[in-house]
Amino acid sequence: MTVGHATISLTDDSRNARTLTTEVWYPASDSIAASSGVPTRYELLPGVGFDSPTAIEGANPASGRHPVVVWSHGRTGLRHIYTKMCEGLATNGFVVVSADHVGDTLFDWLTGANVDDETNERQRLGDVSVLIDAVFDGRLGAALASVVDPQRVFVAGHSYGGLTAIVSTTGVHGLLGDPRVRAVAGVQAYTRTLPGDLIDAINVPTMLVVGMCDLTTPPSTDADPIWARLSSLANQHQRVDLPDGGHQACSDFSYYMEVLPTIPDVPQIVVDYLQSIAAESPPGFASTWRTTLEAQISAISGFFAAV
Repeated sequence: MTVGHATISLTDDSRNARTLTTEVWYPASDSIAASSGVPTRYELLPGVGFDSPTAIEGANPASGRHPVVVWSHGRTGLRHIYTKMCEGLATNGFVVVSADHVGDTLFDWLTGANVDDETNERQRLGDVSVLIDAVFDGRLGAALASVVDPQRVFVAGHSYGGLTAIVSTTGVHGLLGDPRVRAVAGVQAYTRTLPGDLIDAINVPTMLVVGMCDLTTPPSTDADPIWARLSSLANQHQRVDLPDGGHQACSDFSYYMEVLPTIPDVPQIVVDYLQSIAAESPPGFASTWRTTLEAQISAISGFFAAV
């Protein structure tokens, strides 16, 4: 299936004109676009990026009613460092939206503009609802708004974004969750700070995708405790363990390591950053990352489709 893509800037006037730069991936109807359309280009930094082998810029959405996934990036992450995951979900029929959580992006942390945890969690919760609103009210395009299903809205995320996905239904810090969310998935999720009463309040199907070689959010601190509580509550929840999965198993990191030698003049700070991630990745990740990523795309797609 052809995947369409667009980048759109959203403004939330209810939160001091908070601006959300947003990526959208969706099933596309343009069979011609696959051969003659303009491939989407993802830029990590100005002049440093790569062309997608899958996504076509501005392709027409496929007809029908498609489920929606809001994807939430991890701490110090960015909206477009999970392109393989998001394109894969779109290939499986989902409309996927992901925005930078301002105050918790890589650039915020590099410049000292990052916010405290409570502020971050509150802002992320608001961002999720704004993205859901924008899908259906036409701000991401009238054509897209006509082919999405309001009864099938899901939230998934990586690391701190996994925490965001979980609290998107329960709420946090006195803020209410979004009742439109039907199920959530935490991928290598950071959950150790979630209080027990919040976990007990989870009332939608919840998936945990666990990297068994994850050193940042290890199973012992961020999967096993919450799973013990979740699995005792209902059988609607699901856990998937990735034998070769590290903390970045769902991100584009491993792909960056492959394409890095082909990109001229990459700033040393980028090289150093990727090498620091490589040092914390499982041995042999270069040969296992594709099958690990495909397993996650398949598991998340199947879980949400079953809901």
